[in-house]
Amino acid sequence: MKFKNAQKCALEVDLIDSCIENMKHIHAQLNLDSLKPGKTQKKKEDNLVKQLRCSMQLLRNCLFQNDECKMAALKAHLVPVLHSLWPWFLTDNSSMQIALHLLCVYTANYPSGCASLCWASGGQTSLPSARSAAGNSLMHNILKLASQVSNDNGPIQQVVFCLLSNLALSHDCKGIIQKSNFLQNFLSLSLPKGSHKNPGNVSTLWLKLLLNISFGEDGQQMIMKINGFLDQIVEMCKYKHKNSQHLALLILHNICFSATNKPKILANDKAIAVLSACLESDSCAVQRIGAASLWALLHNYQKAKVTLKNPSIRRRIDEAYALVKKSKSYLQLMPILYFFHQVDH
Repeated sequence: MKFKNAQKCALEVDLIDSCIENMKHIHAQLNLDSLKPGKTQKKKEDNLVKQLRCSMQLLRNCLFQNDECKMAALKAHLVPVLHSLWPWFLTDNSSMQIALHLLCVYTANYPSGCASLCWASGGQTSLPSARSAAGNSLMHNILKLASQVSNDNGPIQQVVFCLLSNLALSHDCKGIIQKSNFLQNFLSLSLPKGSHKNPGNVSTLWLKLLLNISFGEDGQQMIMKINGFLDQIVEMCKYKHKNSQHLALLILHNICFSATNKPKILANDKAIAVLSACLESDSCAVQRIGAASLWALLHNYQKAKVTLKNPSIRRRIDEAYALVKKSKSYLQLMPILYFFHQVDH
């Protein structure tokens, strides 16, 4: 409650505007001082950078889970200020981390904030002409940074992927991701051999990003256009590491809902084998994901019945159905019941 009161006071005294104005002043001063080399100037630059970090950390606290404060930051042109400071952030990892954390807080559950990163003007106008087609937006810079650190497994990589996971829920940001080649980097992931091994933190970051992209039909189609994506995600579904397998299965589950994707998934024997194997899992959660995915493939697509009535799949269906009938958790296993009803009719 005290924290919310502090945020309210910050709004009343225009603290957000003051912080952003201070960041503008620091940027101008840094540019001027860079033309005057010397030890004294270096010390002055270090002090300015410390002030910049302090302003960004203060802003991050003000914006945390507060849409009113985020709107104030949007109106005060936070994004164009961060955009202008980007070259400085690239030379200082500590400042870059703080800036990325600030952007994570700013874009969380705030579509207007996400969209502002896609404009060449940084959100100073909402006119379509302000959108950057030539790559001159903060969103493009973030993607470039993410490409450079995509396999680093360092702190910058973790926070930039968290930021991209926020942005992937925005239609505007998703459009820029689609036009870039960034998602191709997913195919270059080095996966360990053996299903019992942990795919690693880098894989988890990628899976969280792809899961957010796959929540919309445009995203479901986008990721399926990546050559080799389906084979890669199917392989990741086979890992026994609980978190990685669950995320990979949810992505596969989501792309099954797109009418455009259904024929491609049904034509992939390994994908169908992975989904049908879910019905034999000891985990109710995995059973539900598998059954719901197969049900999604069947929905409004008669051709799917031919594939899913394959004898080996049918055996798994019958065995899973027998287990469901004995279970007391009918509500939890509802997707399986729906699925069997579709296959039998």
